[in-house]
Amino acid sequence: MRISSAVVRAGLTLAAIGAALAVPTAAQAAGSTVSCESGYSTIICGLSGGPVDSVKWSRNGSYIQAWDNQMSVTGGCASGQWYTFTATVTVGGVVETPSYSLLCWRGPWR
Repeated sequence: MRISSAVVRAGLTLAAIGAALAVPTAAQAAGSTVSCESGYSTIICGLSGGPVDSVKWSRNGSYIQAWDNQMSVTGGCASGQWYTFTATVTVGGVVETPSYSLLCWRGPWR
């Protein structure tokens, strides 16, 4: 039985594509995460997951330029209101947007 060279090339191409998809890049493997705490009508959020090229923060969908490239941010909040903090993180050309939602709390930190 003879296999044509086109079939062999197609098989090699599929194998190469599968290998490329199976091995994550360093940036994809980093997996940045945002975590936040609230207390005394203040929210503190931090970014974890390894080195990044750039970070841009938003609160409830509004971009806050003063927080650019900060690994943690702090802001006042209205007790009883929900807030979502999102970090647009760039690592090696790959962009991630981890976020965290929490309720503002006027009592002790939690």
